[in-house]
Amino acid sequence: MPTACTRFYPRDHQRDPVAEELIAGLKQTNAGLTRFKCVGRLTLSGPGGPGQSFRAAMAGQLTDRLRIDMFAPFGGSAGSVASDGKHFFLVLHPSGEYHIWRFGSGSLQRMIRIDITVGDMLEMLVGRIPVEAELSPRLSPDAHGINPQVDLVDRWGRLRQRITLDDSLWPVQSVWYDTRRNPVWTLTVIGRQMIDRFFLPRRLELSGAAGERASVSLDRYEANARFDEALFRLPPPSS
Repeated sequence: MPTACTRFYPRDHQRDPVAEELIAGLKQTNAGLTRFKCVGRLTLSGPGGPGQSFRAAMAGQLTDRLRIDMFAPFGGSAGSVASDGKHFFLVLHPSGEYHIWRFGSGSLQRMIRIDITVGDMLEMLVGRIPVEAELSPRLSPDAHGINPQVDLVDRWGRLRQRITLDDSLWPVQSVWYDTRRNPVWTLTVIGRQMIDRFFLPRRLELSGAAGERASVSLDRYEANARFDEALFRLPPPSS
């Protein structure tokens, strides 16, 4: 029977206090930021297909409230997506289509073609890197002294996430892996801005293993904005 210690730290992988401190710091980034509104540009593309770019207005509240309104390049609403923590809502304004389905695992795959959760997306939009609590951090042996890298491994010592930091310890990339160490999806953080004492990225780029891509810029960001709960429930479009 394994001991309580080896349940989380396998015998052949020692704890790494330096890596643990780095991860603890990343988890506390913008700890007081729980709500936001912003406008920006959202670009989505599938494997081998052309991208679609929209002006977008976004709002979110941790841990499961999210709304994105997309506007067509030549004016008018293209579509709206929302989550109220119980249901997903999708409205395609040109066709009048309306969809609602249960929140389930919270995956956004139907909307942005990448299987991440609403909670993970919200963490990114408030400037944090999503990290699973049960993974064990250690400094990566592959960093070669260029930029600090922290590997997060599961209880069997398998690499599940690698976070790359710049020389100021700001995260610039995170790669998530499956159990065979194949990259599942990658987050790249581009630029940095300070809003109401919070440090936030200027742009986030997500890419999936099959070539799916999503990019979002964070402009005119309002930290800890106030809004009504009804914002996250989309009614059917009026006829």
